Amino acid sequence: MKRRLTTSIVSAVAAIAITVGGTARPVQAAVPAWVTVAVPVVQALLGGGGGGGLDQAKREIIAAVENSKQEILDHIDAIAAADVEACTQAAVAKIAQIDSMPGSLLGPFINGAVDCAYLSTSYFHAVQGLPAADNIGKLIGVIHSIAMVGFAKYGLPTTALLDNLIGGYHAVVARLVPSCSHDWMFDDNPRHIYEVTVTCQLYPGVVGTDTMLKGWLPGRPEPAIPYTRAMANVDAQTSRGVAIGALPQLQAVRG
Repeated sequence: MKRRLTTSIVSAVAAIAITVGGTARPVQAAVPAWVTVAVPVVQALLGGGGGGGLDQAKREIIAAVENSKQEILDHIDAIAAADVEACTQAAVAKIAQIDSMPGSLLGPFINGAVDCAYLSTSYFHAVQGLPAADNIGKLIGVIHSIAMVGFAKYGLPTTALLDNLIGGYHAVVARLVPSCSHDWMFDDNPRHIYEVTVTCQLYPGVVGTDTMLKGWLPGRPEPAIPYTRAMANVDAQTSRGVAIGALPQLQAVRG
């Protein structure tokens, strides 16, 4: 006879480093490629990953924007702060013309993009809802990439902007942590092998699950349940996963 134990709810502040057998359910929706554009742009500008210089960096950000412009604009439209929405939309709309802009337009464009990069990370800290924070977390790589390409075109150093992006991604990792719970499903069997289902959620619609088999003798302390795989399933759908993947590469370039 199968019985289910009461769900145990845990705020998953950090992944528990335990390796167990399990079956992670498929990720519902991975983040789009344009969200990760900051890494190749920074590597091109500052020499990591083979470099390529300003021309390569421009190609990376322009291709990312032009290939997914409507999707990016849809994300921008979801920003609640009008000033962040306006400056991000302007930067995305104009980056493809960066080499053809006259000086009278190029300077204000670059200055606006740089201001917007700093504004975006400030907005991330200020916004209340997790869906809104996740949305801006997906956009900060794009706006920082545009700002860094603009600064590099003027021959100005981009390290301060990179530091701000790294700080922003650290904030994303710290804030967008899923909450996790688990259920036991067990049989009355002499081996005391139990099926455990783990569920993690950042906000409604962004969920990751994992199942595993665990041994547990009645009367003994409940064994540790790893949330690592279910959390990774959630992270793969959010800007937290992007930040986790990007930070080691950005920090390696920064030195």
